Amino acid sequence: MSKADSIAFGRKYIHRAAPGSNDRRRDIRPLYETGPPAGGFFEAARGAYDQEMLEPRIQYTRTSDGVNLAYTSFGAGGVPVIALRPPQLSHIGLECGLPFQTRYHEFERMAETMRVVRFDSRGAGLSDRDVADISLEARMRDIDAVADRLGLERFAIQANLHACSWAIAYAAERPERVSHLVLHQPYTRGSDYWSQAARAALESLILVDWVTYTEASMSHAFGWVPGDVPRALAAQMRAAMTPEDFLKYLQVDRETDVTPLLSRVICPVLVVHFDMNALTPRDLAVRLAGSVPDGRLALPGNLRDAIRAMSEFLEHQEPVKERTAAFDDMPLRTVLVANGNARPGVIAERIASHGGAPVALMGGTPTGVFGSAQAALGCARVLAEETGVSIGVHAGEPGSAPATEADQSLVVAVRASVVAAPGEVVVSNVVRELVAGKGFRFRELSAPVVVPLMTEPLRLFALR
Repeated sequence: MSKADSIAFGRKYIHRAAPGSNDRRRDIRPLYETGPPAGGFFEAARGAYDQEMLEPRIQYTRTSDGVNLAYTSFGAGGVPVIALRPPQLSHIGLECGLPFQTRYHEFERMAETMRVVRFDSRGAGLSDRDVADISLEARMRDIDAVADRLGLERFAIQANLHACSWAIAYAAERPERVSHLVLHQPYTRGSDYWSQAARAALESLILVDWVTYTEASMSHAFGWVPGDVPRALAAQMRAAMTPEDFLKYLQVDRETDVTPLLSRVICPVLVVHFDMNALTPRDLAVRLAGSVPDGRLALPGNLRDAIRAMSEFLEHQEPVKERTAAFDDMPLRTVLVANGNARPGVIAERIASHGGAPVALMGGTPTGVFGSAQAALGCARVLAEETGVSIGVHAGEPGSAPATEADQSLVVAVRASVVAAPGEVVVSNVVRELVAGKGFRFRELSAPVVVPLMTEPLRLFALR
């Protein structure tokens, strides 16, 4: 980072090895000099610097394809949130030193009520640079690595601008892990953003004059208003990656289109658009909010209001738990499979409201895992009546491991769902016996069903 960039941030950073750590874990702690520079914007916001600011403790984890990622987390309680930022602007060692107006102590405010996780994507910030694979699929592995390292089984994702397509892809491909999605200034097609006339005009500067490009790009985003905010963000962009890597990400982003994935995003989605900057037109946000199964739109006047809207959005949902031995005490795990045409979001919501864990297996077939057969049947009955889908239920595979497509319990539940008529619930004899005396009535199907790897034909029963 240049001296000018350091002044723009108003603080210096050093790398220190954390006590007892190896060379893959380190802390990055800010060293304040004399506080924020006087004059201009900083003078008006000087009171903000009297508040305690985050000093992120940076740690490292490794992805399944061997990329080292820098991450940090802070806060506790509520719904854990993984905050994604565009790789082109991501540097977790510097972002907490940004001028107050660029983020209004965003992470400090969020951390008051929830756990917040930040990491630098591959090729950016403090993570491994010069990485060959920067595709959406590769970046989804980045999220997996950080979430797994922190023991987060389900979590919310908050994403800004270029990171929104990345978040959408993850929510569509891994619906069992994402509880909520918050998208700021989103777009689904990279061409919608990078083909804007002003953006295209600036692009020729990237390799010619990187400083001028970053300064002009950020000034354009803020409507060419004079002040320290665009300069500070431009400095962070230069720290985040080289111009060569920036061009690589730009090309991948320009060719990305996650529009076909929107219908597969089954979690609640909050789309946030600010009219105060020129990053994306409002109609992109409106269109996206109307294209997901459970979308809503917020048009806040400033970042404070956006944080408040996000907090309310998350607080009105049931908090999710970090990975624990949730199934350890279950004598049997009961699996429900819904087979038919129904909006996936409805099925996942019903499964969760009846105490089950929604998962996406078998080519996207909605599936739920329950701790009791009684809860699974209660959910199945409601789903069959509301959606008319065919439902199969089976209990087995004791233990805490999540259901996989190889589980016999899942295979049997799938076979039962295929046998079931639309709007019918078909269960195995194991389930029927588990709920004996609990008010459920069944009718045995006329012919047992052969299931691979089972020594005897399977007796199936329709719920009356």
